[in-house]
Amino acid sequence: MPDSTGTITTPIPDEIVAKVDELNGYTHARQNQYQIIVEQLDMLFKDIDAGKFGNDAKTGSWYLEIKKIKDDNPKPADPETLQTELDALITKHHG
Repeated sequence: MPDSTGTITTPIPDEIVAKVDELNGYTHARQNQYQIIVEQLDMLFKDIDAGKFGNDAKTGSWYLEIKKIKDDNPKPADPETLQTELDALITKHHG
């Protein structure tokens, strides 16, 4: 049914929404968990000021915070396959 502007809108099928989330959901989850850049820079400065370089940098607060977020929200193992599956779903539903 057309909306007030005459545009025909169709809801996005749940399986497409789920596949997009499977493909890209980790980026949104990470973005929601990262601290604001000012706080990240402060953590990084404190780590550098404490002499955390080389392998010791992996013990710093900034690194540990970012690593935890990335570990908790990993990238999909096979994004190319997910993209192919998403493309197939879009074709199935929208020709």
